[in-house]
Parts: sequence; structure tokens; C-alpha cells
Amino acid sequence: ISTNRGGHIASAFNNVSAGSALTAQTYLDFEIENAGFDNGSGFAPGGTIDADAILDVSAGNMSTGTDYFNALISNDGGGNIGGNAIINVIASGAINASTDAFFTITNNQNDEGPPAGTIGGDAAINITAINISTGGGLFATIDNSGGGNIGGNADLEFSLTSDLTTQGDAVFTIDNSNGGTIGGNAIVDVTAANVTANSLTAQIDNTGGGIGASTEGSATINMNVSGTATVTNDATVAIYGNDAGGPTAININGGNYNVGGTFLSYMDGNGTITFSNATAHADVLKAGVFGSNGTLNIGGGMLSADTELKLYASGSNGSLNFLSNVTLGGGALTKILAANTINILDGVVVTIGGSTPADVYTNNANYTGFGGNGTTTGTFAGAGANNPQPLASAPPFGPSSPSRPNVRPGNHGAENRGTINVGNTEELLALLDGAPVGPDGKIKIPGSKSRIDLKSLSRTDTNRLLRAERRMLMQQTRDRTTARIGSRRAL
Repeated sequence: ISTNRGGHIASAFNNVSAGSALTAQTYLDFEIENAGFDNGSGFAPGGTIDADAILDVSAGNMSTGTDYFNALISNDGGGNIGGNAIINVIASGAINASTDAFFTITNNQNDEGPPAGTIGGDAAINITAINISTGGGLFATIDNSGGGNIGGNADLEFSLTSDLTTQGDAVFTIDNSNGGTIGGNAIVDVTAANVTANSLTAQIDNTGGGIGASTEGSATINMNVSGTATVTNDATVAIYGNDAGGPTAININGGNYNVGGTFLSYMDGNGTITFSNATAHADVLKAGVFGSNGTLNIGGGMLSADTELKLYASGSNGSLNFLSNVTLGGGALTKILAANTINILDGVVVTIGGSTPADVYTNNANYTGFGGNGTTTGTFAGAGANNPQPLASAPPFGPSSPSRPNVRPGNHGAENRGTINVGNTEELLALLDGAPVGPDGKIKIPGSKSRIDLKSLSRTDTNRLLRAERRMLMQQTRDRTTARIGSRRAL
């Protein structure tokens, strides 16, 4: 369904249902398009959908043969949806994508400039299946950045009864940065038995945005992994930016997280991060809440690191609370606890693994022994802890910044200065078109070929074409999978 560039309809309801399997030899692409853009004759803002825009896809199993899976509502570039924008993808079995899988609502200011979009009601993505596997990455995104307005809630619900397996990155994000407004709640909820990914990100970015200004809405991330999450590189669970009108929380509920790089849980404003009976091991493990009233709760389980372990709640009234017995283990020589107040509740034991005591920085050491004030019977065990030093002496927590995820096929995040990011064959071919070959046989890429140039030539802009035009362009692109460059052949 397309009402791009000024189209107008009462409502948009795209319903695709298969009783058993929904299978494509190449890709599966389901869209409601209501965006604004420049098609060569000047910029025109998006269309108008008076009521709801609802994309429903349901089947027993869904699979793509050689390419991506895409479910998209695009309302960027000045689109207006009067009611709700909702994507429902429900599989009673599995969803399998040969390359990437995208589940996206765009309501942002797009690459061609203002304005952003408006959604009068809720923006919601609901994904339900037994298993999901991708040959590339998985990207679930509500993008309301750059002045987008969502009148109700922004809700990203991802529910698997079994496993999520991605060869690339798994990203779940609500982007409300740079002037975005969400009237109600912003919620990211990820549920799975087991997760395997190259990297794992669950985040709400409210930097320069507003959440719940009119309803005291909350910003919440719930990670519900009942089995094991195996992450090759980094895992990040974070809420960035301005405080929401209501409570802000990150809840890591159970699960056994094995992270090859850094496991970061982070909140730069007020709110609460809670680990509930979670076991997590990483090379570097850091959990920090930095608002003046930030709270970090550790409720059982084990947190361990090979290089560095830091637990911070360093705001003026910040508190680090150990609610039940926990082990802080691993071979890390650096184990740092830093908060205005550290509470080890009555009867609770915090066991420090290894042979090196934990370094403690606090103004209020509410525990017994190891320099504590004895106001509770909670204490340290194992290697124990050094006597507390003032919070002002705590070392820096270290860097933590939001990531920029993919939002649709061909769009692979923010450009890094000095780096050309090529995300697929179409972009590579577009990059190579007209590129001269030097006498040494090397291809010279002109500096003028930016990411936006690639987009205009590659598959990204096929999202803006009519369905028949898109099929033709994609077929032409596939026909070019072998291209000659000078006297050499590039595959």
C-alpha cells in the first residue's frame, strides 16, 4: 500500500495470511508506505492516512530463499497517520531469513531533511514466533527521531517461545532522539529461551527527545531470557537521554549471558536497573545509572568479568543495592563498586571471586565489616572488599554511546567519517560503477561517493518505488551480479 508524496486514504490495512507456510524464492517484503521524498522533481511531503495503518502478516512458517525479510510502515518525511501504526508478524512456527530481517516503523526526518512524521495514536511492533533465524542481522526499530511525533505509546514486543539465532547483529531499538516526542510509554520487551548473535543491542535513545510529557509515561526495557544468550562481541541494554515523564527502568530477568566483549547496561538519567537472578559473564561487564536519583539493584545470580567489572550509581542520591546473595566473580583484577549509598541488605552476602578484593567508593557504606557502618547485617565474603573511599575518588565509568541500527533493506546505519560501509551487493555495484582502475590494478573510489550517493543508486530507494517498478529494478540488479571493471572481473 503506497500513499507516498501526498497521497490520501481513510485507512490502510495490509493483511497477508497463510494457513501453513509463507515461502519466497528470494525475499519477503510487506509495506505500508506514506513517506515524503524527492523523486527528482523536488521534495514532496508524505501522504495522509486518516485512521489506522495496520500491517498484519501471519503464517505457520515464513522463510526467504536468497534475500531479506522486511515488514515496514514508512511515515517519515512528513507523513501523517491519524490513528495507530501497528506491525503484527505472527508465526506459529519459525521465521527464517536468508540474509537480514527488518521490522520497522519510520516516523523520522529522513535523509532528505525535514519534516518528520506524525502518528496520532500508538506505534507498535509485535513479533511472535517459536524460532527466528537469520543469515544476517535482525533489526527491530521504531524510529521517531528528528522531530517525529507519536501521540500514544511506542511499543516494541518481541516474543519467542524458543530461540533467536542471527549470524549478524540483533538490534531492538526505539529512537526518539533529536526532538522526537512520544506522548505515552516507550517499551522494548524481548522474550526468548535462547539467543545467539554476533552482537546484541536493546536500547531506547531519548537524547534531546521527550517521553511521556503529557501522560507521565515510562521508558522501560525488559530482557527476558530463560536460557542462554551467547553473544560473540558486545551486548548493550541501555536508555539514553532525557528522563521520561514517569518511571524509567531496565529489567534483566534471569538468563545466562555469555558475552565475548563488553556487556553494558546503562542509563544516563534517573531510573532503575535491576538484575533479577541473572548470570552474566563478559570480558568487560559494566552496569551504571547516572541520574541524581539512579538506582542499581542486584538481586541474586552471578556477575563476572575477565578484565573489568564496574557497578555504578554515582548520582548525588544514587544507590547500589544488593537484594539477595550474589557472586561478583571472574578473573578481573578490577572490580569496582561506586555509589553515593551502597546497601547490602540484612542477611545478604556479596561474594567477591578471585584473590583481589573489590574497590568500594561510597559516602554511605550500609553493611557490616570491610569498613561498613554496620547499619545492616549484610556483608562481603570471598576476597572481600577494601575499605570504602569517597565517591568523588571513583575512576571514570568509561564510554557508552547509543548505536545507530539498520532500519530497512540497504540502510546500514550512520556513516563513519573516513569509512565507506557497504551493506549488500547492490551498494557494492553502485560504488564500483564508474570507478577507475589504476595501473596497479586497484580500484580507486572517489571521495565524493558518500553513503547518500550509494543509497540513491542501490536498493534502499526501491522502498519508494511502486511494486512493479521495484521488481523490475531488483531483477536488473541481480542481472548485474557479475560486473567487469577495466580488464578485470569483480564478482
